[in-house]
Amino acid sequence: MKLYGLGGRAFRCLWMLEEAGVDYEHVPVDWSAGESRTEDFLAINPNGKIPVLEDGELRLFESFAINYYIARTYAPGFWVDPGDEPAAVQWLAWGMGELEGPHDAANRSQTKIDGDRFEVSLNALRQVLSEQPFMVGDKFSVVDLNTACLLLRPQYQKVAKNDERLKEWFAECINRPALARAIRLKENRG
Repeated sequence: MKLYGLGGRAFRCLWMLEEAGVDYEHVPVDWSAGESRTEDFLAINPNGKIPVLEDGELRLFESFAINYYIARTYAPGFWVDPGDEPAAVQWLAWGMGELEGPHDAANRSQTKIDGDRFEVSLNALRQVLSEQPFMVGDKFSVVDLNTACLLLRPQYQKVAKNDERLKEWFAECINRPALARAIRLKENRG
């Protein structure tokens, strides 16, 4: 298995691979340096973006799809019970649309994130975490990993660490040994 990518969205896949405890090769392709737009890399992913996961003949791009695959295939303890799958998919989509989308739009336009929209989005997370310890039930899953990884972004991290309803959950997520290993890998290869 190979994971191509270094920072950004590839980082959540690096964290998931560390949680899964599987053997993999990390190929630190740096998107910001143009390394994902070389002819060789475009043969792997014509989108010219990272991350990409190769597992035998399977080739996947899009970080949420990669993490879903890793959890379902190699780390079933990080997926959810069958009855919880609709909620898990909902929260994975929510993370992309409600947290990542506004962040990326603000970066592209070089503006600040819409604080009102961010608060509305966080209210959904606050609500579910007031009812249970993790986003989909009583155990840490790939859903929590993906969301916590989004909230690690500098614009969001302060809120997540200090919010009354989020801080305990966020601390549980970011104090995992697999995250520490992923951070070391990224720092050593960056």
